[in-house]
Amino acid sequence: MSIDKKEIEQYLTEVKEAVESDRYRIDRNSRRQDNIDLFLDYVIDEAKAKEILLSLTVLDFSEILQNEHRGFEHEQLYVFGKDVILLERNGTEVSAHILF
Repeated sequence: MSIDKKEIEQYLTEVKEAVESDRYRIDRNSRRQDNIDLFLDYVIDEAKAKEILLSLTVLDFSEILQNEHRGFEHEQLYVFGKDVILLERNGTEVSAHILF
């Protein structure tokens, strides 16, 4: 799947507008175990997650995946990865690579 920088910038603009106006959610269900693990393994709250989302750039873009969940096959999932410093629940500060 081919995508150019302008398309990614446009996507990020729309995402950031939604985040800034609180029209988003980080799903924590059985299909989003990585999201659940993020909040269980690290000291992170919604405000920190929002800060990370707003800091995403085109350079953090990884790939586009086709959604394979029944009823959502028409959706494309934009994947971003970002290295951030987070505090593990055991008290150790680590650099974590988070996928969005």
